[in-house]
Amino acid sequence: MIEQRAKVETKVERRPGSETSPGHRVLEYLGIMAFAILAALIGAEMYAGASSFGYLWLLPVLAVLAYLGADLLSGFVHFLADNFGSYETPVIGPGFIDAFREHHVDPKGITTHDFVDTNGNNSLVAVPAMLLVWLAVPVASTVWGYLFGTFFLFLCLATFLTNQFHKWAHMESPPAIPAWLQRRGVILSAEHHDIHHESPYDTYYCITAGFWNPLLDKTRFFERTERLIRRVVPGTDPQLRAEREGALNDRA
Repeated sequence: MIEQRAKVETKVERRPGSETSPGHRVLEYLGIMAFAILAALIGAEMYAGASSFGYLWLLPVLAVLAYLGADLLSGFVHFLADNFGSYETPVIGPGFIDAFREHHVDPKGITTHDFVDTNGNNSLVAVPAMLLVWLAVPVASTVWGYLFGTFFLFLCLATFLTNQFHKWAHMESPPAIPAWLQRRGVILSAEHHDIHHESPYDTYYCITAGFWNPLLDKTRFFERTERLIRRVVPGTDPQLRAEREGALNDRA
């Protein structure tokens, strides 16, 4: 069992204009619409493939595997955003990395975001890959394309919902159905996610459901990965972020 670590205040001034800009807001709307259209198009091809090849019994298996994959992917992306780059990083800094850093300053801020602000960035990240799959993968005409496309679509849907699950985990009183799912460990719960929000915020990065977090923490996966990245990437500070801040977890 992981020892509970004392929470410390992080004093970081919010930058003027750090809220979502009108231009980015438009991009988020377009991203969500594009995501929905591409999901429907890939879903239609998946349905055609299911009619041609069968394998309907594999759908729940692929859905579970995709959900586990989305949880692991959420952890790795979260880990990178928390530990590498900054607000000044080109392209992804202001709209992506900065959101993760600000979230540690104001964890409850995410609960004030509407549906578009909560899920827009995940849509924008997913859309290019979805477009490529729709154009290049023969989902309806080959078995391998059908299986890959089905897994990919479920992965995208779980990834799209990740920030929504994350938001519900920070709400004092989430809606009834999400609360029911949280209690059963199907989606991220407040009790589980609170471990990440203890200084120095260097563990329990997975935020779709958190299934992988105990294993990754026990094996010190992200600590080892951060050390490796800092060794091989030129110009990267060799110390872990938590070491530089003087608050590295004490672990046996």
